[in-house]
Amino acid sequence: MSDPAISIPDKTEIAFDKFWTVSNAVSLLRIVLTLPVVWLMVLGPIYIWPTFGLVFVMIISDMLDGYLARRRDEITHWGKILDPMADKVAIGAITIAMVLFKGLPFWVVAAVLVRDGLILLASIYLVGRRDVVVSSNMWGKLTTFLMSLLLVSFLMDVDFVKPLLLWTCGGLLFASWFSYLLDFIQLLKQE
Repeated sequence: MSDPAISIPDKTEIAFDKFWTVSNAVSLLRIVLTLPVVWLMVLGPIYIWPTFGLVFVMIISDMLDGYLARRRDEITHWGKILDPMADKVAIGAITIAMVLFKGLPFWVVAAVLVRDGLILLASIYLVGRRDVVVSSNMWGKLTTFLMSLLLVSFLMDVDFVKPLLLWTCGGLLFASWFSYLLDFIQLLKQE
């Protein structure tokens, strides 16, 4: 099993870790684009294609930031925090908007917010107690990708895939939460 955490050697070192990199800017773009996407959803179905375009850019940016970080040798502590935070902000806000405006079942937003809240609390605890940042894992990345497809299916009213994606995402939300729980327990045992 791979190590689920990245040690932060020294708190002063994190302050000097590169923040403004191309890959981190791509992650920040995902956060910034969340507001216009939600606003366009509020404005109604007449803006479905601009909304889809922005969501498509957000999905591509999620794949691009990690690639750029590795390719440009820009892997930073900030990037390991910004990328999953951008995912959580975007998916959380857009999921809430989908419940309000596109008929996404409430249990999806509840599952997303509870899972992400628990991961956030565990991450804060680990950073404060152990000086480690928990990395995204395969289950989290897969869940994020399929949640993006689910949200696009509701945005574009692609009804035939909604049931399959709903239940797949429900299972993956639980599986990813459980995998992060196992990572958390593994890190606590290392003390």
